[in-house]
Amino acid sequence: MWINLRCPRRQWHPGTNCILTPGRHYCLFVVAAGLAVELAKALGEAGVGAAFGVPGGGPNLDLVGALLEIDIDFVLAHAESSAAIMAATHGLITHTPTPVIVTRGPGATSVANGTAQATLDRFPLAVVTDTVPAAQRHRVAHQRIDQRSFFAPITKASATVAADVDAETLVGLLTVPTTWPFGAVHLDYDASGHPDADAHLEVVVAPDTGALSAAISAAVDLVGQAERPVVIVGMEAAATPELAEILVRFGAPVLSTYQAAGLVDTNGSLGAGLFTNGALERPVLDAADLIITVGLDLVEPIPAPWTPAAPVVRLSSVIQLDDYLPATIDVVGPLAETARTVLQPNHRWADGEATALCSQARDHIRHAESSDTFGPVQLVETTIAALPETITTTVDAGAHFLAVMPLWPVSEPFRLLISNGLATMAFAVPAAIGAAIARPGEPVLAFTGDGGMSMTMAELETIARLQLPITVVVFNDATLSLIRIKQTAEHGGDRAVAYQLTDFAEVARASGIDGYVVNSALEFRTVLAQDWDRPRLIDARIDPSSYPALLAATRG
Repeated sequence: MWINLRCPRRQWHPGTNCILTPGRHYCLFVVAAGLAVELAKALGEAGVGAAFGVPGGGPNLDLVGALLEIDIDFVLAHAESSAAIMAATHGLITHTPTPVIVTRGPGATSVANGTAQATLDRFPLAVVTDTVPAAQRHRVAHQRIDQRSFFAPITKASATVAADVDAETLVGLLTVPTTWPFGAVHLDYDASGHPDADAHLEVVVAPDTGALSAAISAAVDLVGQAERPVVIVGMEAAATPELAEILVRFGAPVLSTYQAAGLVDTNGSLGAGLFTNGALERPVLDAADLIITVGLDLVEPIPAPWTPAAPVVRLSSVIQLDDYLPATIDVVGPLAETARTVLQPNHRWADGEATALCSQARDHIRHAESSDTFGPVQLVETTIAALPETITTTVDAGAHFLAVMPLWPVSEPFRLLISNGLATMAFAVPAAIGAAIARPGEPVLAFTGDGGMSMTMAELETIARLQLPITVVVFNDATLSLIRIKQTAEHGGDRAVAYQLTDFAEVARASGIDGYVVNSALEFRTVLAQDWDRPRLIDARIDPSSYPALLAATRG
């Protein structure tokens, strides 16, 4: 046990498990180091290489100390939600249940947005919260909330981890985040209590083999009859690397969701563009006589009606109960195995058709902006021209992603990261930190608007402290531009969407990293040409006038 007696006059009496002070006798709540060591050991055995958080006292610090003892690094963040996004991004790239460590009460409530991001965006995450000990709940109300109930709607599982927890239970809990669909598990850390019998673990039911065989047979027949099939790949496909070769062999055009971008090279012969269920990909879907979704999670498309006329074959490893997409045939089984059987090449797409369709879609984006304007499209294309050979890019929610996502080149999964299921702002900067730590030494680029940057400015110090090779590019127009597009005359005007202009370059310099303000493509190009191996922020003062046209081109 680790006993921390802050008062020298207090002594621990091992025979009574009590703290003795002159004239007084206190029952002891012992913070069991054994639990911290066991949890750290389980995390290490799960492959975890780093942890993130904003710790409180006592049990939080016990766990941090135990992690450092076994060479699992701890990254101190400025905000709990940011720490969770860092951890979840690290977990996605490394395929581990990377933990975020926070205190009880305000720490737990503050980490909620990052936890929801992990679960809805399907990023692995272990949320470890301190809690009011069970032995003290009859008398302690300070910071006491029902954390298990609080986290239940935004996690895959929630459990109390206590001093007598067994190793098998810990291992089981830590496999939850990396079992598809990925997401967050919540561990309420109570060194005084007992593990709950009702850990609310999800039970995965294997599909009926007879039904699976019949569905595969029907899907093979339908695919074999199709002359112009189109494949839509989703985030589960991105987490299944064997699919890349299967899709190449199949040879039909591939649309990728935001989260699946890179499974098929966006500039390759099969890349037909992005799928959001918007206007940009409509010509591809209208040309199809069969649509095959592979690993598409229904949290990914925008909530627009499904209008394509072609029948749909849906391949997934989990049953999806949503009515969003009317599948003609549902094949629920091991994704790579079923795709290998179902996707047999028999189509009549001509060479180059997918590339031509993708080029047409990108031209719609480029034509939304005047060539003599330093707007979001010109900023994105200037960045693309200056990219190093290997880079990870993170993108915040906001109008700027309407330009970034359709134009961005990516040839490997999880090199282009965005919050799509939750679509939260304040994602790009902490995600960039998590990615930089998961891929040490590799450059990372974070695209954010001024709104998302304002929410995460404190983490610029984290980048500076760790000297991470992160370039932050701020699309700065001092406005919530995507919301402004949606405004009508009755929606409050500037009072609802406009900020005072912030000099983010000055904030960056005050935080310890280089900061630049650019007002033109030429200035931007000059700054980008400098080294990508050091932290920097570029405050790009853009013209936002093309955003309405970009929204119309992408979403309709």
